[in-house]
Amino acid sequence: MRRVCCNLLLIAGLVLALGWLTDASAQGRRPRNAGILSIQTTPAAYPVLVNGVSIGMSGVAAPAEFYLEPGLHKIEVQGPAGQTFVKEIEIRRGVRNCICLRIVENTIKRPCPYDVRVEAPANVREGDLITFAAINAVTASTPLNYRWRVTPETARITSGLGTPSITVDSTGLGGQTITAELDVTDDVSGATCFQKNSVRTTVEKIIIPQPERVLCDEFESKTFDDDKGRFDNCVIQIQNRPDAQLYIIVYQGADRISRTRNTADRLSKRTLDYLVRARGVDPRRVQIIRGGTRPKTTFQLWIVPPGAALPVPNE
Repeated sequence: MRRVCCNLLLIAGLVLALGWLTDASAQGRRPRNAGILSIQTTPAAYPVLVNGVSIGMSGVAAPAEFYLEPGLHKIEVQGPAGQTFVKEIEIRRGVRNCICLRIVENTIKRPCPYDVRVEAPANVREGDLITFAAINAVTASTPLNYRWRVTPETARITSGLGTPSITVDSTGLGGQTITAELDVTDDVSGATCFQKNSVRTTVEKIIIPQPERVLCDEFESKTFDDDKGRFDNCVIQIQNRPDAQLYIIVYQGADRISRTRNTADRLSKRTLDYLVRARGVDPRRVQIIRGGTRPKTTFQLWIVPPGAALPVPNE
């Protein structure tokens, strides 16, 4: 006998979570201490409930996102023909939880009382929580046994062992692929209907941009009173950035005044004395070094945040 049935299949996982029962796409900003529940269904939208309360419809072309408060929430997606996907998810601040479901029409051609496949998001970002879900395309008459295994070994299963779905933390796995394997049997027909399935999720590595140094000013020394006005502008900038350092390169001039009155050594000492005594700059935040030779004695002033590469003197 051939029987055609529609079944709700989970194909996504947990990613960043947070918020109250509102559509995240309609919000200009994320509520404080909230997380995101992201739900996408194929081929149509279906009602979504959180803790028994309707919060809207799932997304189709793109996920619908809702803010939830941190804590344990019961998530329900009401599919066709009375089918409902139900899972308790722990919402955490700064973590998106992604769930993707699809309706699949299957023609049953074998006598096994279960027909299980495994679904998950194709791609996530490092640090996201991933849900790997097993969906039985047949209404099982006996309880099923679920045995999960994930690779690489550094992938940590946070919940769900022994159940139809597991949650895996992708922290530290950027640039790698997480594979979830599932063995399914029951206590009646396991010898003839043993099933083994697997699915892969690629974890995108998050690249943190490195801070960059900023050239605050560059000028030829004329009179020290004129120089002090240029110093003051850069002092204001490092005062507004208390973690930054003022890096000064002094280039020795080749003209007569530079070699007699405006020598690099003399101006370096006067500059440090002015910054510390007159402007109150912490001497630990000022570094003065000698550069090469210029036609006239010249200053370069750099604002260098933590982690940025130090400027290199040039001719």
